[in-house]
Amino acid sequence: MSFNWISKATTILLSSVLLGGVVTTTIPTLTITAQAENLEEAPISYQTFKADEKAAKKAVKQASPAVKRQINGAFFKRMEKKPVNAYGATMSAYFTQIMQSLASHAVSELGRKGQVTSAFKKDYRAMLVLYNQFRGRLEPMYQDVLSEYPDTADQQISKNKVDSEVISDFGDYFEQYFNADIRPHKVTGVPRVKSKITKLAAKKTASKKYVKVKGTVKLSKKANYAKIKTYKGTRYAKLKAHKFSKKIYAPKAKRVSATVGHYVHGHFSRVTATKSVHVK
Repeated sequence: MSFNWISKATTILLSSVLLGGVVTTTIPTLTITAQAENLEEAPISYQTFKADEKAAKKAVKQASPAVKRQINGAFFKRMEKKPVNAYGATMSAYFTQIMQSLASHAVSELGRKGQVTSAFKKDYRAMLVLYNQFRGRLEPMYQDVLSEYPDTADQQISKNKVDSEVISDFGDYFEQYFNADIRPHKVTGVPRVKSKITKLAAKKTASKKYVKVKGTVKLSKKANYAKIKTYKGTRYAKLKAHKFSKKIYAPKAKRVSATVGHYVHGHFSRVTATKSVHVK
């Protein structure tokens, strides 16, 4: 869990008081000032985002099957929809979510006494790929703290006895420092999405008298209806979640065309080019 070092520090200090001793901890802290300053960090370019995404995909590609099921193609599609969210813990997909998934599964793959397994190695190596992509953008102090974890883990791996806390803390501290230092308010140079109908299909119903038209659209402008044409004339289908569907009476239809746009008060303004398909 994030910020677990707070509870650990409390435990250490309480233990010291109970034993009548004094203890000095080296647990790093994040100041409010540093957090405020870094949350207003300069924008990141779209090119940087794509490089980060590429590294993340590379990490997942060599991870265990369990991670691949969780961090899949759909995950990266969500990330690509709004790149700036990839750098913060939002409801969308973000980079530290990948690290947490890798760390969690790596720990779960260890043997009862910390024995190294093939699946653990895959997830741990994937953690390093993601860590190496971002560590250079962290403050020197944070880089120093984080570097101790893979050093310790490597030693334990060579002895085939890994402390799961080392792996968990590695993932937790990465998330904390990432959130403190890599939180751009904007990703610049994001290519504009061109509005278009990506899929269009027309198929006759069992009675052969009607044609069922279905379509999917990608939008960069506001749109609410699809304008569908057959030899019988024009019909409109309302957009729902970037999709439209309409059953049209057209027994002799051989071809159907559709355009998506904004329809209001009897006026239709198209935002996509017209797409046509043969009726099946």
